Amino acid sequence: MTTTISKRPDGVALLILKNPPVNSLAATLLHSLCENAQTLAKDDSVKAVVVTGDGNFFCGGAAIDEMPTGKGGEQKASVVDVMGTLSATFDGFPKPLVAAVNGMALGGGLEVALMCAYRVISSKTAVGLPEVTLGLLPGGQGTQRLPRIVGADAALKVMLTGTPVKAAEAVKLGICDAAADAKSLLDEAAKFALSKVGQANPQLRSKQMPGTKAEVEQACKQWTTQMAKARKGEIAPAAIIELVMTAWESSQPGGKGFDFGVEEERRLFIQLVLSPESNALRHLFFAERAAQKVPGVTAKPAPVKSVGIIGAGTMGGGIAMNFVNIGTPVVLVDAKQEFLDRGLAVIKANFARRMKPEQVDKAMGMITPSLSYQDFKDVDLVVEAVFEDMELKKKIFRELDGIVKKDAFLCTNTSGLDVDAIANVTSRPERVMGTHFFSPANVMRLLENVRGTKSSGETIVTMMQMGKSIGKVAVLAGNCDGFIGNRMFAPYTAEARMLLEEGVDIQQIDAAMQKYGMAMGPSATADLIGHDVLWRAWKALGGDPAMNTKTYKGPYDLMDGTCQAERFGQKSGAGFYAYDPKTKKNAGVHPEFVKMLAEVRKRKNAATRQLSDTEIVERCLFPLINEGFKILEENFASRPSDIDIVFTNGYGYPKYRGGPMHWAEAVVGLPKLLDRLKHFDAEYAARVKSNPAYFPSDHFTPSKLLEQCVQEGVTLTQLWNKKASKL
Repeated sequence: MTTTISKRPDGVALLILKNPPVNSLAATLLHSLCENAQTLAKDDSVKAVVVTGDGNFFCGGAAIDEMPTGKGGEQKASVVDVMGTLSATFDGFPKPLVAAVNGMALGGGLEVALMCAYRVISSKTAVGLPEVTLGLLPGGQGTQRLPRIVGADAALKVMLTGTPVKAAEAVKLGICDAAADAKSLLDEAAKFALSKVGQANPQLRSKQMPGTKAEVEQACKQWTTQMAKARKGEIAPAAIIELVMTAWESSQPGGKGFDFGVEEERRLFIQLVLSPESNALRHLFFAERAAQKVPGVTAKPAPVKSVGIIGAGTMGGGIAMNFVNIGTPVVLVDAKQEFLDRGLAVIKANFARRMKPEQVDKAMGMITPSLSYQDFKDVDLVVEAVFEDMELKKKIFRELDGIVKKDAFLCTNTSGLDVDAIANVTSRPERVMGTHFFSPANVMRLLENVRGTKSSGETIVTMMQMGKSIGKVAVLAGNCDGFIGNRMFAPYTAEARMLLEEGVDIQQIDAAMQKYGMAMGPSATADLIGHDVLWRAWKALGGDPAMNTKTYKGPYDLMDGTCQAERFGQKSGAGFYAYDPKTKKNAGVHPEFVKMLAEVRKRKNAATRQLSDTEIVERCLFPLINEGFKILEENFASRPSDIDIVFTNGYGYPKYRGGPMHWAEAVVGLPKLLDRLKHFDAEYAARVKSNPAYFPSDHFTPSKLLEQCVQEGVTLTQLWNKKASKL
């Protein structure tokens, strides 16, 4: 966490950022950078200075783990303060000062480069300000420097999308002064620096931001509208937009000047860094990285150079695209040629939306269609993606076991079937796992990898690495009913149906959950998924109205009645809601559903009442969170943050709330959660006791793990970390 000096024979000194792997801006590194810059400023043997990064990275930005998350944040914002000291050092530097951007320059890394008088970038890299993805704004003067170079619209695009800008575009916009080949970058940067000897360094702080007030206001208005949809519920975009307007106003003749804008940036940065939203997004940043680690497993992943996939439908085709995208050849098998032809046509059409014709041909050439499992004999991995039928899956795995090579891995794409039951029909249960992809598999980021009782360490780490290689966020789940996501989602949807029977308006329920931040309300979600998915499975198990398992929870009446009427949801044009036959958009509550709901309430003699939005959210989410505690209690998840990754990447849970487990401990508070669960559990028991139309369920019965946290006065994270340290 330091910087080093290397002097060249031509009189140029290299000032090198060193903090592997990405040269992040720890406070110690920034102090070293300031001190060494001041030393070089006084060194008469140095004609010019080039700032660059060690290795293949310029700088990945501020050290996120050094940012404050609670009280005292203003005093702890040392990185921002040291960046101010660095700015003063660089702005007054008496010699040419050039940033040689040898690799990615992100966040604070780009801000350091912007403090240099000039920038020369490697033609193969990119720069960016992605702080918004962490609920933050660029706090190292980026909101004031970048707009003075590129103007309002381009600066807002860089800061609000967080998308890196490639070298050529960075030069075109003026972010960088020149580009050079990576091998000759330092020589070119030194040459550039020497060409400026004897000239005063340009002062970005005194530059007037381009554009008229009307143009800047229009850009701010347009991006405000875009962010209301793209980053709904997040507070950082508004702060960034405000600071761009400040940059324009302060840079105009008679304006308050650069330092005023920097102070405003610092003020808003502190507000954001202490906000629940940023705390949540930073939690997910670390959670995603932690999810890849498998406690207690030291095996190395095996290479997966070829893949076989069974099923050319929506799921199988999507899975195939993931592997083709990274250059892994796929053998795609289905039962009939017409199924293969249809699936291949869909895959080709999907590729054609984002590829040139020659690229499509190359991609499709990596898929070998077949009607025979015999063509799997040389693949490293087979992923079965047929529909959820246990006997069919067992039959397939028995057959595969006698065909594929002995060291091949066999995976079943299932959303909740017993992976052990499938693995045990083979002679290699240690090389079998569940791989629960989410539909559409070529789009959704989440992959639930399900370890069987006999899954080997090598199998587990290979599937985790496989998920990472195809661009998924892979989470390891235990082999329980519904795994992590579907097991927790069951009480959420069940409570939404119970609320309907209690007299709560369907649109109020959905609106309350959307206001909380869910992508869709529970009834709209059920319409989208299709009520028949759960209904057919429930019917196949006997259709018992009293059925209460981890993934089947009543009441079932509304689902049953809707499906009996063949209103399965959006795909049939009607469900709980009606849908416009042309646009497929929600056309309001279906009138037949309104009638059916009234009949169900009357038949069950259901007591009705009005609820606040707050209680609706609690009734739906608290049992979901409680189930998460039980999953951890039963060791079916590796860590609490894995559950947050599942829900924020696969179930439409708002990222700015950090996931259900984070929200429970950081915002709700575990004592309140426990108290409300006890209250709802007592209400549920009273309903069952007084009305024979309702049946017992334990989804409000508090988890023992939750009770332990409250009893010991610790958060779930604290208790879990304490437990992990003893392993």
